[in-house]
Amino acid sequence: MIAHFYGFVSVTKLLKSNEMHVPFAWQFYKNEHVDLLCSIEQIKQDVIKYNLLQNIEISASRGSTSFSKHLKVCPKCFKENSLHDVSWQNVSTTICIKHQRPLINALNLLSLEDREPHSNEALYLFERHILSLEDVERPSFESTLLKFSELVFRPLDFITAKLKVDKVNIEFLRILLEDAYKLLCCEELCVVWEGLLLKHRSHLKGIGQIVTRFGIDELQTQISSFNIKKSSTSSTKAKQILLKYHNAKIDTKLFTSKRRFENGADENQLSYQVDGLMLSNFLGIKKESLIHVVRSDTLPAVYLCSQAEKSFFDIEVIGSILSKSFALSTQIETQEQFYKIDDIPKDIYNLFDLTVAELVDYAISGKIESQFKVNSSLRYVNYLLISENGIKKVLKNKWQSFNDMPHESVIKMLKLDNKTLLRLIDDGSLKLTKDKKLIDADSIRHFVSSHLVLNRTANFERSRDCEKRVKDCCKVEPVCLLYMNAYLTDFVVYKKESLNDCCLRKLESRFTYFGKPKLDLSKIVITYQTKPK
Repeated sequence: MIAHFYGFVSVTKLLKSNEMHVPFAWQFYKNEHVDLLCSIEQIKQDVIKYNLLQNIEISASRGSTSFSKHLKVCPKCFKENSLHDVSWQNVSTTICIKHQRPLINALNLLSLEDREPHSNEALYLFERHILSLEDVERPSFESTLLKFSELVFRPLDFITAKLKVDKVNIEFLRILLEDAYKLLCCEELCVVWEGLLLKHRSHLKGIGQIVTRFGIDELQTQISSFNIKKSSTSSTKAKQILLKYHNAKIDTKLFTSKRRFENGADENQLSYQVDGLMLSNFLGIKKESLIHVVRSDTLPAVYLCSQAEKSFFDIEVIGSILSKSFALSTQIETQEQFYKIDDIPKDIYNLFDLTVAELVDYAISGKIESQFKVNSSLRYVNYLLISENGIKKVLKNKWQSFNDMPHESVIKMLKLDNKTLLRLIDDGSLKLTKDKKLIDADSIRHFVSSHLVLNRTANFERSRDCEKRVKDCCKVEPVCLLYMNAYLTDFVVYKKESLNDCCLRKLESRFTYFGKPKLDLSKIVITYQTKPK
């Protein structure tokens, strides 16, 4: 009103003419901007004299994502009082409650003065439903319908399309919301949508139900949360609407994420894109391992980021690569021969300078014998398993290939402290390199191969109990017994040549402990095994 009074075409022009900071979007205009204007004596007098702000309430600032970047107005309201209601700028708002007519987009408020009278455009079904609700119910329904419409926009995708709804024009938004509402009026919508998804993903059933049924339960829950009268939309019409959006030409400007189109994607390819969190879940591995596997060029990515949830993959391509490494197992293998990666003791990774991600990479690439179990357990999840022989092969290669190490790495490998490490160096058990900076790799291999190393956190028993057991059985004293600290406890070392076979078998080493495989109760489990080379 103040800008209009002084003949400015916009509030921005008014603020700039008075050398004031101009917010870059509608939602950032606050009471302070009115106060600044009124601090100018002439404007203050005119506001009071001509009642420019009479009966006007200035709303509190709201989040940027809830406001449309396009100016939305009701022509009738503007003709009556030349005012703009800031609530119209809410992204999900499409109608004027007072006049019960659709809002329109305008370049600016003053442009409406020269505009032809707006025709009485008919309201859509969803807008009539909004008008039938109580005032307190409308905002919630509008925002919920807007969120549901993003599912409708790409109905067969794994990834819900995050749209720049604040940048689309109001007519586009009204059509999208109307189609979403029509779908909700279909009594068989859950069945129709589920059928289309399962048909669209039918060639992926080899990767399991966790893939083919992904998102279906959540979709059904969201549909059932709407309290809308059903049966006004037929199943055939609902199917037509869903396929219309699935086959629609992709406008990349509407998507918040442009990374999904790094390698180009047509309508069908886009529907098979998954993010890193989904894929790590589908493969039964951790997201950190997935990033390593991609960086090792074992699996390709549409777009790779250090954060798995921001990376994108094509599940069809991933399935094709897995089929090259794994084949359906035709013979039943005993469960004791394969272990889930999570069941392998962490201390093994330290000792052999190995990481979980490296082991996963060996398995997926088919370098070691492994299994990929699909629809496992009662929850129908997927697991990646490594054979005992495969683990031994990897550990042997790692053990023979590691180089001279700094002190910190040896402390981590042998689970000891700096004081104990220096003691082992002093008594010649470990040797330094010529430059005295690193510990000789061969001396580490010899020490571990010829000695049995115990401590409480390593073999899950108090090392002193082990000491007494060995002393009673083999009449042997440890060659080294040092107290480290309350966490690591004692560091106990025996020469293997001094121990009887019974003690070597009974003393549970940290390098032989594995979690026991659990009974798989799934009735539809599918086991794939590494193809023979």
